[in-house]
Amino acid sequence: MSDRQARLLRAAFLIGAITDALALLPLLVPALARLTWGFEAGGGAYRFAMGYAAALMLGWTLLLAWAYRRPLERSFVAVLTVIVIYGLVATEVAAVHSGAIAIGRMIPTWILQAGLLALFAGAYHYPSMPWVDSD
Repeated sequence: MSDRQARLLRAAFLIGAITDALALLPLLVPALARLTWGFEAGGGAYRFAMGYAAALMLGWTLLLAWAYRRPLERSFVAVLTVIVIYGLVATEVAAVHSGAIAIGRMIPTWILQAGLLALFAGAYHYPSMPWVDSD
């Protein structure tokens, strides 16, 4: 694998870690969840679910930071991250379809996720891209 791929993976892992760290905020602060998604913080069940989500988001943030340190050795974290993003998108589509969240609130998130998917998949598959000259 090339130095260029290492730089691409490192950038993906760093941008992913920053994005995930920022995504923790509405999970932990109900006022930000209201601003971001239009949710009114409910009772204990809502707080419980958000706490679980925040713990997993923090764990993924740390995993991406760990992968950043040795991007070529830990490149498979990019594949796992793509799977997680697809899972998040599927959950978001279901929430929009059920009427739990307005589509307009999800469009910025979907644009961000599309960019992240391109970044992670592109960095992981970099050596096999037919239009890329080998180093």
